[in-house]
Amino acid sequence: MNERRQDRLFAACGVASAVLVHVGLFVGLASGQAFVNLGSSPAKVAHELAKPAGTGVWVGAYLGLLGFGAFLAFAVWATAKLGGGLLGATARTAATAYASVSIAALCVFDAVEFRAGHGMGTQLATVLTNINEALYVGSWFLSAFFLLAAGALALTAARRALGWSAIAIALLTLAGAAAPANGLAENTVLLWFIWIVWASISLARSEREPAGAAAVA
Repeated sequence: MNERRQDRLFAACGVASAVLVHVGLFVGLASGQAFVNLGSSPAKVAHELAKPAGTGVWVGAYLGLLGFGAFLAFAVWATAKLGGGLLGATARTAATAYASVSIAALCVFDAVEFRAGHGMGTQLATVLTNINEALYVGSWFLSAFFLLAAGALALTAARRALGWSAIAIALLTLAGAAAPANGLAENTVLLWFIWIVWASISLARSEREPAGAAAVA
């Protein structure tokens, strides 16, 4: 496989990761997946988990798992395209941890859904959904660490727009993680996936800013 085709393949993995995670979420919600977060009361948790999960919930979860696998392929490729080195290794480590924690969060929630509608106690359901949310919030920190390392790496590769946007999103994510129960905090997650898609397309096209522009900056 030549380099051009390889770039297209891994760029497609980046785009696919964002698409699969969101399509999986929408399919799950459309099929009756419980919609709870850290701010949900025990009564709401009990209501959301009163009926068994439908087939669509498991389809959505499966798509989400595929999405995190595709993200790992993208992360390794993207850091290599940007130059690798110590910053690249740091970004790859954060990416691996992010995917691992995200998969763990998804598996915990799937375990809750598996017991939904089968007499699971409200207290146990609330504890398990809170663990899911805690892992989810933990993944925000890991995505921010990836963006900080990848952003610095992009700046060294004269990709200023890609680098500064990564750093800005990372800082917004860290700020949002300070108040995870606030619904607005989750909006930064969307920016994270938008950055992944943009980075995938940009790196596949091998577009670089002129060295002179970087020097002037």
